[in-house]
Amino acid sequence: MAVGAVTGALVVGGTAAAYAVTTSTKLSNGTLSFTAQDGSAYGDSSVFYASTAYKKTAGSKVSVRLEMITKDGRFGSSDAYKSVSAGQTVITQWGGVSKSRYASDCKATGSMWATGSIYYTPTVHFC
Repeated sequence: MAVGAVTGALVVGGTAAAYAVTTSTKLSNGTLSFTAQDGSAYGDSSVFYASTAYKKTAGSKVSVRLEMITKDGRFGSSDAYKSVSAGQTVITQWGGVSKSRYASDCKATGSMWATGSIYYTPTVHFC
C-alpha cells in the first residue's frame, strides 16, 4: 500500500519568493519522494527545478528508474536504471525545465519503475 503526503517550504531568493514543494509515497521497502521549485527563487520565472528520490529502507537490492511527469512530458531515460540497496538513496535531478513548454499548469509528479511496476508520488503544484 502506498500513502502520499505533501509539504512546502518557503524559499526566498533576492526579491522573489517561491515554494519548494515536496511530496512522498511510502512503499513497503522505502519512500519515493519528489520535490519541485519555481525558478523565480533563483531569478528565472520561466523555468522550474525538480528531483525524484527513492530511499530504500528494507528488502533486497533492486534496479529503479526515476522519472518526472508533467502535463506535456515525461522525463527519464530507459537506460537510466540505478541499483539501490537497503540503507541507500538514489536521486535524479532536473534543472531549468521550461514551464511554458512542459508544465504551464505548474504541476508535476514523481515516478519510479522497479521490478516491472511503476509507483507515483502525489502531484505537486509548485508555482
